[in-house]
Amino acid sequence: MKTDTLFYELFKFDPRSLFQLMRLKIKGKYSFESITVKTSEKRFDGFFKRTDGEGPNIFLEVQGYNDNEIFWRIFREVCTWYEQNPSTTPFVIIVLFLDEKYDPDNCQLSCKRPNRMIKGNLSDYLEKVKGKAGALTVLKPLTLSNKEDLSENVHQWNSELDAMNLSKRDMKLLTEMLEYAILQRFPKLTIKEIQTMLELTPLDKTVAGQELIQMGIAKGMDKGMAKGMDKGMAKGLDKGMAKGLDKGFKKGELVGEIRLMQNILKYPVTPRSKLIESGIRTLKMTLKQLRAEFKAQNA
Repeated sequence: MKTDTLFYELFKFDPRSLFQLMRLKIKGKYSFESITVKTSEKRFDGFFKRTDGEGPNIFLEVQGYNDNEIFWRIFREVCTWYEQNPSTTPFVIIVLFLDEKYDPDNCQLSCKRPNRMIKGNLSDYLEKVKGKAGALTVLKPLTLSNKEDLSENVHQWNSELDAMNLSKRDMKLLTEMLEYAILQRFPKLTIKEIQTMLELTPLDKTVAGQELIQMGIAKGMDKGMAKGMDKGMAKGLDKGMAKGLDKGFKKGELVGEIRLMQNILKYPVTPRSKLIESGIRTLKMTLKQLRAEFKAQNA
């Protein structure tokens, strides 16, 4: 399961949420980025660097598969980074397992303080955070074992995000991360099912959705009027409006899913106006291709 994107977006949004998760008493402001060790072309899942004073460099590895050499590998890569970036700054290595079954439990490395190596299971750390998770709430779907548990928890997660009193932009970003985490854990669910569980704004209540529906109604009315000239104007209009409404809903749902999948896959997001101009068949084919690419990336 590929979760690099989720953790990248979360810690970019709130770098100190890692310290909250791991219960690290580290002061100051940190920047977060993903870096590559040139000699091995290995990209770290996360690199945290103090931006307002002295503090340790923090290297993060999120592990979601079996690798018996994980501890030797991450330590080698940290050593290589220091070779390429001469520094006396202490380091903290964090290996975060998405499931305890991925921990080979064979770490033979120890570090002299202030350097540290920390390993742990994501669900254990989230359990310790409990109701004060903040932005870390978006990681909670990754700890579920059964899809049946999803409906029992999703409303609580949504409430936890609401309680943060964020701006609309930040709330939208965290909600998208929560959707992505659910998709990662339960890839057979559709975006529509997830949005329904999260009680997101229905299509017909959004400005974009109303525009799409009105366009569908207008087109349906035009067709209905043309056909209704012979079979009865009123009947033609009613039928045209019904078809238009249905078409507007379908097109709106497809446009929304396509743009969300493009976001998740880190593709350029197609302008809504351009997608609206496409036919439903074209939109369905586009969405099918995006879903296939998502599935391939997360196989």
